[in-house]
Amino acid sequence: MHSRKGFGSKMLRRTLLKGMGALALAPLVTGLGVKNALASQPSDKPRIGRGRHNTRLVLLGTTGGMTWWPGSNRASNSQALLVGDAMYLIDLGFGACARLAEAFNFGHFVTIGGQRTQLELSTFLSDMRAVFFTHLHMDHLGDYPTFLEIGARAGYAEKRPLAIIGPGDRGRLEENMSGYKGTVITAESRNPPFATPTPGTKSMTDHILQAFAQTFNNCAQDEGYPDIPKIIDVREIGDPKTIPWPSGFVVPDPNKPWTADITCPSMKPFEIYKDDRLRVTATLVDHYEVYPAFAFRFDTEDGSLVISGDTGPDTRGNLQTLANGADVLVHEVIDDFWIKTSFKGVKEGDPAWPLYHHVMTAHTSTADVGRVAQQCRVKTLVLSHIAPANAPVARLRLAQQNFPGELIVGEDLMEIGVGNPRGRSKA
Repeated sequence: MHSRKGFGSKMLRRTLLKGMGALALAPLVTGLGVKNALASQPSDKPRIGRGRHNTRLVLLGTTGGMTWWPGSNRASNSQALLVGDAMYLIDLGFGACARLAEAFNFGHFVTIGGQRTQLELSTFLSDMRAVFFTHLHMDHLGDYPTFLEIGARAGYAEKRPLAIIGPGDRGRLEENMSGYKGTVITAESRNPPFATPTPGTKSMTDHILQAFAQTFNNCAQDEGYPDIPKIIDVREIGDPKTIPWPSGFVVPDPNKPWTADITCPSMKPFEIYKDDRLRVTATLVDHYEVYPAFAFRFDTEDGSLVISGDTGPDTRGNLQTLANGADVLVHEVIDDFWIKTSFKGVKEGDPAWPLYHHVMTAHTSTADVGRVAQQCRVKTLVLSHIAPANAPVARLRLAQQNFPGELIVGEDLMEIGVGNPRGRSKA
């Protein structure tokens, strides 16, 4: 049963539990409104992330696309996963850092003479352990530079070096669908040294530190910021030399045209991270030419969560294998009605053809996502990376087709419990 109070200017509280009998099985879903005025209400504790579940997912940004959508204030794709007091981030699209602060920023206050004052700067990210990037598109990493600097002051490596895990250099440009004849931007890579048009996570991070060197250096020397290059541990996944390809698989010739055999061969999930709170496995999904693109599975003692990343509906079974039986699947979605209306009559050679081709090959529509979730045998499907962000919720709910489980249309600052609430044993 859904309940919504004070939408817009008031905080939102949602519950999607179907009666008390479903409490032990269904995720706990709550939310705070997307009103930025929350920042003007100083708090001694985080506003969300304190639900009845030990493992909780907080949707920080729930839209996708390298664009702004009129009439919507959804931030771009980002999620925070909490396991007890440990925190992990998955993607950091533009607007994500503001949502991160709205959700979790808190301070220590004293009241003297009737005046309430914060004692010191907040270190609300001190329990952050790792950041994961599904792929290197702007709507998944636009706030990464902000996070690197301002997040350091907020304590992301206060207790341990921060693991930052994302795709490596794919080593080739995609097929030129638009006939572009302009500048091909390259970046110098240190390991090994060469100029690449497709820098991976390590090279991208190096260049962010260089591009913002003035502010990083100033903050370190003038304000006591930590030594950021030494407190982050950047790791890459997706190098064809390190992916555990299927037995007998031969990495295709990089000079040949893009095909699904290159971008998303059928494969088994592989481990990319593990600590005392969770184990993270990954698999390739098909974001067409944006190779490598990954889906991630997070397994904790409470339950399991899968984040699809950006992908078309056919992953050669990779997503189905990774997500099999998971409690929650967070999957990207694009409004099928919008596709049919916006690209009606578009044919190859038209100016809109490249974008239409991308939409049709690299994303999953409302007509397909329910079927994918059903094949994954998950209990709950959460729609995020919603495009367009202003699509009516009623149309997005058409994704329920072919999916018998719980459907949640994601919103910024929505909290979803994973597994069983605290104090309840697994069924």
